[in-house]
Amino acid sequence: MAIQAEFETYRYVGEVCRLRGQSIVECRLPGSEISSILAVQATAIPSDCTCVDGEVRYGGKVVIGIVYEDGDKKICRAERGAEFFHKAEGGAVSPACFAKAAFATENISWRREGSGLYISVIVDADLSVYGGKQMEYLTGGEGLFTQTQTQTVRKTVCVSGETEGEDEFDADYVGDVLMHSEKAVASRVSAEDGQITVEGEIALHICVLKPDDGVCSYERLLPFRMQIPCDEAYGEVSVGARMGIKAAHLSAAVDEEKGKSKMVLSYALSADCFLYIKEELGVACDAFSCEQEILLKTQNDGGRYLTNTVKCTEHISGSAALSPLVEGALQAALMPRAEISCRKTENGFEAEGVVFAEVLFKGADGSHRASTLSLPFAFPLNIDGEYAEADVLTCGLNIRRKPSGETEAEAALKLVVRVYQDGEWAYISEVTEGERYAEERGAFSVYIPKAGEELWSLAKRLHRSPESIQEGNPRLQFPLKGNERIFVYRQIK
Repeated sequence: MAIQAEFETYRYVGEVCRLRGQSIVECRLPGSEISSILAVQATAIPSDCTCVDGEVRYGGKVVIGIVYEDGDKKICRAERGAEFFHKAEGGAVSPACFAKAAFATENISWRREGSGLYISVIVDADLSVYGGKQMEYLTGGEGLFTQTQTQTVRKTVCVSGETEGEDEFDADYVGDVLMHSEKAVASRVSAEDGQITVEGEIALHICVLKPDDGVCSYERLLPFRMQIPCDEAYGEVSVGARMGIKAAHLSAAVDEEKGKSKMVLSYALSADCFLYIKEELGVACDAFSCEQEILLKTQNDGGRYLTNTVKCTEHISGSAALSPLVEGALQAALMPRAEISCRKTENGFEAEGVVFAEVLFKGADGSHRASTLSLPFAFPLNIDGEYAEADVLTCGLNIRRKPSGETEAEAALKLVVRVYQDGEWAYISEVTEGERYAEERGAFSVYIPKAGEELWSLAKRLHRSPESIQEGNPRLQFPLKGNERIFVYRQIK
């Protein structure tokens, strides 16, 4: 009798690959009135991300803010924007895939050429590529005996959403807003009742010019909450979110009678949410035929999934480096930010990174100079998993110069750590018929089993169904001890 294997198809979406890319973005400013640059901030905003054969094409806009001192020692500000387009190659990428991009800026530099000042920034792109997958897995069939097990599969659902908000607060009397930065982090993400709820905080850092031409900085944590409809937000789901600031506008109105300023921040947030959904399938893990040899082909697949999200606050302090070294009176630490990574060691996970800020000094001649502060840190994380990614907000940065000239700094880091595991699953994807077994002529045979043998392995070795083995040897208890006698009966034609 020919074997007629039966298969079922399961279709799902999973992560195909993760790619990284780098772009150099440059913009030009008239440099004739710029005496010295005090601070530069660059923000990259994604605008387009398309998958084609073998690559992901992505683009966005870089907004660069500059605080500088002119020839009259007056502190001024300027802002420029530049669009960019780039690609990242990946052999597994196809037009049927889609990608989610996260940008970060680094290595900001500037140079003078003639009357122009050119500012360059490197944009790092972290690209997660997703695509449709399918399993054609064996479930049974005519002429086959199959052993079935429950296989856990993790599929990924990507849902995006946007929201707008506004925050109003009072501050000391402000002459002008020189620069501001915003970073949003999702601290709690839940999926239930057909929607995803994202809650978190926006860290707002502001550099302002006072009426007396002094410079100072403010910081503020703003809570946010957004809800995104999602048909998959039911059942056993773990979910994480990656936040982005699509737009931010800060205005300041002066109340001269009270000597106060009223600040209003208007912002637009985007959230890319990733749902990791657990589904269980009845999959054949082994099969055999009583009539002939068969060859089983096994396929493997898998992917990472979110297991936990941990929130914590860490206070760091220590000696900080200033580059270049600048003499003068300390005025302000501007735009603090942190770069962080999580690595697994023999003793568990550890977070390490650096806090950066632009530190402004005022010299005896009234001119301003800036230096970049860097404060390295490392501390253990109480988490358990295979991978970890962290988002971090920097709060309350304080610095002081010791009489010896050494610089000390301290800050609070608010972390949201996402912990991942690797999931793997296997299934029989193909059954090939082989040679027929030699025909046994005796009415029955007696076999001596192996110690520890189970019913399935015994039946497969003897080319008999598990039911017939059990019926012909009703007193057998598995696993076998190895001293039993197994009787196999045959019908004589």
